[in-house]
Amino acid sequence: MTQAPDMPRIIVEVAFTLGANLGTAFHLDDASRGRLDTGTLAAADTWVEVSAGIRVPSVTTRRGSTRVESPLVRYEAGTATVVLDDPDRRFDPTNTSGPYVSGGRSQVTPMRAVRVRAVWDGVAYPLFRGFADSWDLDWGPTTATVSVPCTDAFKALAAKRRGEGVPVGAGETVEDRIHRILDSASWPAEDRLIGTGSTTLQATTLEGDPLAELQLAADTEIGELYADAEGRVRFRGRMALLTDTRSAVSQATFGATPGVIELPISTDDAQLYNEVKITRVDGVEQIATDPGSMDEFLPHTFERSDLLMATDAEAADYAAWILYISAEPEARFDKIVIYPRRDPTVLWPQVLGREIGDRITCVRVPPTGGPSVIRDSFIRGIEHEVDGQRWKTTWYLQSATKISSFLTLDNATTGRLDFNALAY
Repeated sequence: MTQAPDMPRIIVEVAFTLGANLGTAFHLDDASRGRLDTGTLAAADTWVEVSAGIRVPSVTTRRGSTRVESPLVRYEAGTATVVLDDPDRRFDPTNTSGPYVSGGRSQVTPMRAVRVRAVWDGVAYPLFRGFADSWDLDWGPTTATVSVPCTDAFKALAAKRRGEGVPVGAGETVEDRIHRILDSASWPAEDRLIGTGSTTLQATTLEGDPLAELQLAADTEIGELYADAEGRVRFRGRMALLTDTRSAVSQATFGATPGVIELPISTDDAQLYNEVKITRVDGVEQIATDPGSMDEFLPHTFERSDLLMATDAEAADYAAWILYISAEPEARFDKIVIYPRRDPTVLWPQVLGREIGDRITCVRVPPTGGPSVIRDSFIRGIEHEVDGQRWKTTWYLQSATKISSFLTLDNATTGRLDFNALAY
């Protein structure tokens, strides 16, 4: 299949010489591993472009959350599937004469590092980085292809196992805890971007599954934890939505542009919680309720009893935060579907450059007339479906309305006393 001239060039690369090595090898043209003095020098052929010289690959990538049903956004492991032509059996693991063989052994195996990038207007945008799950050959009478499903950093972290140790870290901040967990899993410093949190935590024994412990720490903060498009573990505290420019200020407006095809409006009870019960480990249950909402919409209870904040006062503030943003249903946009070829100059930089947590404005004009529906939303999931002639991008969204109304000092809109609820 040939590629349309107004589409980015897809580059798929595999690190055949490193496999699932989680070290800090130096890689040219890599934003996090291409910095001098930060890693050991890898072999020149560490990354092999497997998409060069053959049919344009078919690629699907998914990162983040595909449906937001709670004020706590739990991000899923990112996945990708790459389909490549295999005219000479180079991706056949039984072919010991192929180009990806070392010491008589094929390196076409699971857990090889894989990255996918898109080049548009001279800029290479990362779409996905993770590890190959399998190499699935499909042989027809005259054709051969290989499908390579992949999973991101969350897979490697979930597979780690740690024995129980002495409790450590009582009273430490959530970002320090996340660093401590990643250190215990031998996760490279170059492969993490850890922001500032606002919560102090109880001690940990650093045992079991590192991913589960990371997610629990992020839940205790009401923060964001995901693997970004470059394969780095990324954490943002809850205040980042109010203070980071990319979340506090809309980065673009969509709805009137030709490439936006789907922008459904939802009003349901999927994110409605008017009774919140929070109990920290070894703590006393803290309850926050909205009686008016409970009378009108019936009780909808949000409950957690496994969180690790250090004090009951923090648990009470947590319950109040959840109640404030969840006690009333609202009309919101759940997702937006974009076909960037319909407005290439405007849309390609947007669909390739946006990241989880970015704030956008969505506009729908009612077909029967009347005022437009305008809502700001946070991107919570990113999906690309690509072949040679078609590119479809879907962003899964969370309403920014309530979160953006917390009091933020030194902010012209949300910094007014007696107008905004106080964030904790």
